[in-house]
Amino acid sequence: IPVWYVNGSETEYIVARNEEEAREKATEAGHGEDAKLVQEEDVLDTWFSSGLWPFATVGWPQTEGQEGPTDLNRFYPGTCLETGYDILFFWVARMAMMGLELTGKAPFDVVYLHGLVRAPDGSKMSKTKGNVIDPLDT
Repeated sequence: IPVWYVNGSETEYIVARNEEEAREKATEAGHGEDAKLVQEEDVLDTWFSSGLWPFATVGWPQTEGQEGPTDLNRFYPGTCLETGYDILFFWVARMAMMGLELTGKAPFDVVYLHGLVRAPDGSKMSKTKGNVIDPLDT
């Protein structure tokens, strides 16, 4: 997570792309050059991190703004996302909002929604519910 805590505080923090930027922001906020910055060690929440997936997997933010043949320049934005309708808000909307906010570009032009395979009783198949079909048994 791109968060740096200032001087051991859990309530005072800096959000930045890297430690150098965090140091600059801390200095601008009035902290001395010797302010201790500690990056958050936790990982991203599943739904939050899924919104980063279209561009973070191809080099963002490390290659952002670089000219030439980077994976980010080559593969982002994509053209089409194919997904189930059940995660339209949880995943797809976050991808679109975060892509526009963080890169200035929508991650895809087309969203192709497909139906869902359901359990015999009509409920959604889920590993947690234990009602999935093992492909090796089919």
